[in-house]
Amino acid sequence: MRYLVLTQEKNILIKKVWCYMQQNRTCFFDRWYIAFMVPVASFVMYFNWYADHNVGGLRYYKHYASVMKAGFMGEYLPTFPMWGYGWLMCITQDKLALLCIEMVFALCTLYWALRIIEQENIFSATVIRALKVGMVVSIPWYAFHALRWPSGIAASLFLVALPLLYKAVMCKQKSLAYLISSAFCFGLLLHFRSDYFLMPLGLAVLVIGFFRTKRSSLQMVMWLSLLYSCLIPWGLYTKKACGHYLITSTNGGHVAFVGLGHDQNNRWGITVSDGDPVMHHVVNEHFKTVRHSTLDYEADQVLKRTFLEYITAYPWDYVRKCVYNLFLVVTQGFYPGEFFLNEQGDMPFLKQARIRELVTHVIENPSLILSHSAEVFRIFLTASSYGASIILLLASYFLLPLTVVMAFSRKSLFILLVSAALVYQTLMSVLAQNMPSYTSNLYFFYLLNMIYGIALVYESLGGFLKKLKRRFFMVNCARVFY
Repeated sequence: MRYLVLTQEKNILIKKVWCYMQQNRTCFFDRWYIAFMVPVASFVMYFNWYADHNVGGLRYYKHYASVMKAGFMGEYLPTFPMWGYGWLMCITQDKLALLCIEMVFALCTLYWALRIIEQENIFSATVIRALKVGMVVSIPWYAFHALRWPSGIAASLFLVALPLLYKAVMCKQKSLAYLISSAFCFGLLLHFRSDYFLMPLGLAVLVIGFFRTKRSSLQMVMWLSLLYSCLIPWGLYTKKACGHYLITSTNGGHVAFVGLGHDQNNRWGITVSDGDPVMHHVVNEHFKTVRHSTLDYEADQVLKRTFLEYITAYPWDYVRKCVYNLFLVVTQGFYPGEFFLNEQGDMPFLKQARIRELVTHVIENPSLILSHSAEVFRIFLTASSYGASIILLLASYFLLPLTVVMAFSRKSLFILLVSAALVYQTLMSVLAQNMPSYTSNLYFFYLLNMIYGIALVYESLGGFLKKLKRRFFMVNCARVFY
């Protein structure tokens, strides 16, 4: 009898140990994951210091800064790109300061977004924990925010705008405050990236269709009104600059036109290059003069019309290009970083080469590992980041249909909003021009979609794996106690 009592007490103790471990094993990490991200962010900023991605675009923002400091007076007032980053460069143009501002802002918005998601109990604790772990080790995410460009700020603003929108339509208390905050974040985002200007309309339609109530309709009308009213200053500026009220920058035609060059066998001979001779020929022929810019309002209108003429005259060529772009979107991954570049913009022993060529060169010449150990480390850091980004993106797209179906089945508005954002970004890259850096804007949501999809697959297997794990733990504990 005494033996049975002792056995029962030991079994109860084993179960208590198991429950305690499940509840407290990652409590510290759940609260202080940002502290783990800070050294990783510093590490990536250091190794990505000489990255030349978008370096050419800095001259536009420096010009904006000079125009703003001069009171918007001058002979040339640009309408490309959006002026958001120019305002930031009015504050400082120091490289370290700009990178620190962008990275700190990214970490703060990430913490805010995850806090909202946790408060709303959208996902299980396991999914949230996996998401935090994934973000801590996400080298491509840090690399994306370790560049001097507006995309990092825009991605951070969207990161909080979407959860705030969800919280606004789901809660009854303080919903107006959350709605205004979401609209402000999204409106401010459009001052950094104008290609998301149609996304709010799609999100609003989704919310209205989800609830089908007068309250949700009024909320979305207010949200859209507040959001687009944030662009009034930009519209007033473009009126002065080109004589037209605009809510976007004037590079839409340029991007769409050169995007036709993704199909290398296109009938027009267009190439994916800002200096594409076909594009410049079209603009020069229309104005009967040599124009040095294809990014002003007049050239933008010409290129948009020409683009529409081309794709309506040869629709199957456009379809073929879109199919190829979809393949690129799914397989090219995210922006991986350029850790292999030095101060001169190249490697001491191999100049102007792609990541794959660099890795192959090192494998074929093992002596470089000793003679150029620092450079080799940078190469493989970039290669590992690139490989991980491809796997993540492929998995996320593979699981996207499952997450969408389950979102409809379980009536999960947040997952539907995330899926809509991913579809919007994909369509932009497919229909216009694709670059891995475009996809990187939604890195957090691609990672979230992948983790949630994996959780659904795990859940669909039933409790088999969990029971197996628990039984294995019980057997090992029993061996220790007995």
